[in-house]
Amino acid sequence: MTDNSWNVQIGEAPEGNPGIPAVPTTVYEGDEEGARAAYEEHAAKAPAADYRYVLLRNVGEVVELWGTPPAVG
Repeated sequence: MTDNSWNVQIGEAPEGNPGIPAVPTTVYEGDEEGARAAYEEHAAKAPAADYRYVLLRNVGEVVELWGTPPAVG
């Protein structure tokens, strides 16, 4: 059985307005191996792409984080 409880999310800064919170975008959903690969890929290009954060998550548990994520309730 495939474990699809992993995802990677990036927070992109809105153009021209750095005071606005990052816009979250899910870039991967699936198994752990694919999620870790996607995290490494996006974290490596995060500074150049102006991501505010790259988040690796396992069913609501934050596993790794680069940058400052939005507030989570």
